[in-house]
Amino acid sequence: MNRRRHTQIFISVIALMMGSVIAFAHNGIEHVLGTVKSVTETSITVETVKHVTVTVMVDATTAFTHKAAKASMKDLKAGERVAINAKENGDKKLVALTVKWGSAAASAATHGHKM
Repeated sequence: MNRRRHTQIFISVIALMMGSVIAFAHNGIEHVLGTVKSVTETSITVETVKHVTVTVMVDATTAFTHKAAKASMKDLKAGERVAINAKENGDKKLVALTVKWGSAAASAATHGHKM
């Protein structure tokens, strides 16, 4: 009986550890998927698949990709379906690391991924 109890505790501890690893697997990266509502020089506003409006800041390090080819922010237009990987800055604002649109981004947004 004692051995069975130790086995249960061991399995519980392993499960908790694995859950923590999974929770931190994205290293704080947020995935914003949806339709572009507006684009300014410093931000992109997206209506997510859950119909929530999210504004993501952009900076000089943000990488833009359209249909698997390198692009720029000026190529992005309202109405495009996007997949943005972003991280919170010190001011708790999301800053885009990557912005992708085209067939792959549209597919991700249609399939209801997070945001």
